[in-house]
Amino acid sequence: MSIFEELANIPGNVLKSVLEIHSLIPDSILFGSLLLYFLTHHLAIGIFSLFLIEMIGSHRLISWIFSQSVGPSRSPMSMSCRAGYKTPQYQYQRIFSHEAYPSYSVFSVGAIATYLGLSTNEFAPTMEEMGRDWTIRTSVAYSFIASFVIVFILARSIGCESFTEILIAFLLSAVVGCIFYFVNRSIFGIEGVNFLGLPYMVSKDEQGSPIYVCSPTGSSSS
Repeated sequence: MSIFEELANIPGNVLKSVLEIHSLIPDSILFGSLLLYFLTHHLAIGIFSLFLIEMIGSHRLISWIFSQSVGPSRSPMSMSCRAGYKTPQYQYQRIFSHEAYPSYSVFSVGAIATYLGLSTNEFAPTMEEMGRDWTIRTSVAYSFIASFVIVFILARSIGCESFTEILIAFLLSAVVGCIFYFVNRSIFGIEGVNFLGLPYMVSKDEQGSPIYVCSPTGSSSS
């Protein structure tokens, strides 16, 4: 194969890689987050991994409610549409219910996007106080989150899930993402959602005690 033929194959190879990465979501996010937590012991990543487990449990509960109330809502999907890892090391019947209604992949991505969006919003005031270079990062984060969700949903809508199923999955995922975000934040504190390790705004009235700030000269004042 000549170098020109290899160059011509690059777009196709890139597309195949992107589609493969897309098909591994959300399993890859869960295992990747767990690995990062064990390597870095970053609290926010650990809580995010916990959130993913909570999200999986929520999807199983919702799918069980659907199955008990309205019965099977679709025919079994093809292997190409199945989300997550497709190799049978632990058998596909493991805890990750990939075929359950509503769409496991759309539900997962929607919940993750909601969780990360709320985390970004939590530290938006801090980034605004840090200057213009940081303020724009909030908008960039929102844009990338929204763009990824839109592209992911469009990809799933092509021959895999119906619009109704996607809509139901996304709406339920937003509710689940909000609930567990605030639950985890209330239990583990604001550091549990601080992915970037940013300082956060503190109200003196809420603290109920003096706040000391070091001046450039080294003196302190309350």
